[in-house]
Amino acid sequence: MKGDRAASGATISVVTVCLNAERTIEDTIRSVAAQDWADFEHIIVDGGSTDGTAALVERLRHDRLRFVSGHDDGLYDAMNKGLHLATGDYVGFLNADDFLAAPDALGFIARAAESGADCILGDTALVDSDGRPTPYIYSARGFRSWWLTIGAMPPHPSFYARRALLLAAGGFDISFRVGADFDLIARLILGRGARWLVAGRILTCFRQGGVSTQGLESIRRISADKQRSIRALGYSAAPARTLLRFPLRIWRRLNGVDRWPKSGIDVEWLRRPNARGTPL
Repeated sequence: MKGDRAASGATISVVTVCLNAERTIEDTIRSVAAQDWADFEHIIVDGGSTDGTAALVERLRHDRLRFVSGHDDGLYDAMNKGLHLATGDYVGFLNADDFLAAPDALGFIARAAESGADCILGDTALVDSDGRPTPYIYSARGFRSWWLTIGAMPPHPSFYARRALLLAAGGFDISFRVGADFDLIARLILGRGARWLVAGRILTCFRQGGVSTQGLESIRRISADKQRSIRALGYSAAPARTLLRFPLRIWRRLNGVDRWPKSGIDVEWLRRPNARGTPL
């Protein structure tokens, strides 16, 4: 079997939810299929796409890909469906327009899990709609739990947590419109004292322009959801306090923390012929 696995290595579940994602999901699927870690599964939860998404997934199907399609009650309900289908020790959520940053990303996560951490916090590269790098990354480096009390969070696309812990926390609260990912991470770390490990490496590539990255109205909705989550955990959720996440982000960019590393990263690895072969 292709790939390697330490004797005590963790199994990894990657959950992707989608709706009419024909244009981008091929990169998502191929980036997971090309991983050199043997013990993974890819669960795709489709909300009833009417484009060519289902046909594309069927064409790219492999023995570690599970595809389910049907009605759901929105993004976070679909994520919960994927979580309950998952069987891996650790679970992460990869958007249908995003992709893993390298063929050893899941292996890196599995080896990081040997530390005993409940959550692995990686970095996410920000790319444009064509998958080309921008000047910035979204980094978990320097993460402290107090970040969550001002509405700042590690990048969700590069956040992997123990499946048992995610289930014990009840998964995503679908009453949140756009902030259930923040809420779940906050409940795990602030509410349940989950142990985290900062991986210090780019694990995923995030295409800008998704549901949670569009305009001032989106910022308003996200802020409202974050304030509600923080308040429920017993912390001050004054608007002025939660807005502190923006100066933090600016400071990190100005000081190079959230900028591309000088060594660079080949985010276009999927374009290479050897990564475009037959899925596993």
